[in-house]
Amino acid sequence: MEERKINNFLLNIFNVINEEKERNYVSEITILTIKSLMPSREEIGTRIDYERFKKEIELWYLYRSGENSSLLNSIDFSSKDVYLNTIDDSLYIRLAPIVFSNKNWDIIKKEVLKNILYTTGNIEAILEGLLISKIIFLIAYNDKNIILELKDEIISFSQIGFLEEYSEFFRVSAAEYSKKFIVDFERNRIEIINLLNGISSNKFKVLKESLMVVEKNILKDDFHIFSKGLYWMKNNIYLDKKDSLKFHKDLCHYIWSLNRGRIDPNILTIEKYYLPDIFSFNEGDEFYHSLLNKCKVLKKENISEGIKVYLATKSGIYIFKK
Repeated sequence: MEERKINNFLLNIFNVINEEKERNYVSEITILTIKSLMPSREEIGTRIDYERFKKEIELWYLYRSGENSSLLNSIDFSSKDVYLNTIDDSLYIRLAPIVFSNKNWDIIKKEVLKNILYTTGNIEAILEGLLISKIIFLIAYNDKNIILELKDEIISFSQIGFLEEYSEFFRVSAAEYSKKFIVDFERNRIEIINLLNGISSNKFKVLKESLMVVEKNILKDDFHIFSKGLYWMKNNIYLDKKDSLKFHKDLCHYIWSLNRGRIDPNILTIEKYYLPDIFSFNEGDEFYHSLLNKCKVLKKENISEGIKVYLATKSGIYIFKK
């Protein structure tokens, strides 16, 4: 896989989202996913470090720019219904770094499904997330038989095997699903098979758009940002933005380095987390934080809702509120 494919997909998306402020939380969740990637010591591959991922999301809660119910629920886990029934729209982009940082589809598949299940157990999200990840993988490695590969993937993806292998990663047991999980799983799986065979569906919007990109090379203004990213990657289009953040460029290069096996896991391992209370520091104070590294408080102010802190870090300026 060439590094430009990561840029054409992910860096382009960062650029677009950065201009459309309301979707910034998708970018934030994607970045913290990248920061949680860990090259394996036992095999050639990259997996998510879930101790770090959990801590990153808990920190994100304090600087988030927008939100969705699945992400918030994944922090305090106040609603089983939200987990089992709500689609987390941040997964469409945050799964991409998992795909790009690996060469082996078996590793990608397991990490993608685990990561989806961290924030949602929604069946539609599980199936769609798996297939859009496979599309990224196939385009990244120039596979010409994308539809056939997708059909093979979904036909062989049985609910019995899935539940046996991934039940421990569900944060709410599938047994607590309000309807019959197995029946709904099969219904959605068959609907995707029909979609791949050219039969229309009212579900799986992002997958439908992605198939239009794959089969007809079509791009529309109202396409989801994921589908646009696929089109840019497939057609080698880079949206050159002079104001692109160097931090985002560095992240994309970092993902490519993970893919090439050039990152020593010992460099990334955090033996002991140091997570001081950001709100305890005063203006001008400098301190170290395991997730943010070197930090400096630029401004601290009392607001009607509580406290706001402007924090300078290597990756940029964060605004924390509580």
